[in-house]
Amino acid sequence: MGEPKDADVIFITHTYNDHYEIDSIRRVMKPSTVIYITEDGVEQAKADGLANVVGVVPNNNYDADGIKFSTVSTYNTSADRQNHKKKYNWVGYIIDINGYTYYSAGDSDFTEEMKKITKPIDVDFLPIDGNNMPSEEAAKAANVIVPKVAVPYHYNNFVTENRAEDFVLLLDKDIKGAVVTFKMR
Repeated sequence: MGEPKDADVIFITHTYNDHYEIDSIRRVMKPSTVIYITEDGVEQAKADGLANVVGVVPNNNYDADGIKFSTVSTYNTSADRQNHKKKYNWVGYIIDINGYTYYSAGDSDFTEEMKKITKPIDVDFLPIDGNNMPSEEAAKAANVIVPKVAVPYHYNNFVTENRAEDFVLLLDKDIKGAVVTFKMR
């Protein structure tokens, strides 16, 4: 909350307004902030007055001034969930920072690309809602990725919070589940 204006880097997974929300971006950025966004969002970000905008593509490696990260293709695989198509080239991010590795899946189902993540992940963030994986599918993804901690998101906006608890209960015993309450405005 407030306007901390201290982000060095902002990673945007795709251009839907719940992931690319210009007012929130402006609240946390400072003049030197570098914004990584999928290529379909670069021109919009520049039109919104953002500087230091870098386009990313799926399944690539990057270095953001010492923060190493890679992108993972994200999309829907289920026939009844097709809001996020593979052809859009949207991404999740695997980010290495301060000795820890984080994976944020953006908006996605459990994809073949996720199954190929072999890098040890400390914390992963997986979407569970009606437009992405249900909690059972997200738990399968976490159980394949094998993070130390798995955090569901989107659950308090599009499905009831008990789905987040279901996700945690379905994790393998070596994975700690963390339910973080967050409500979009």
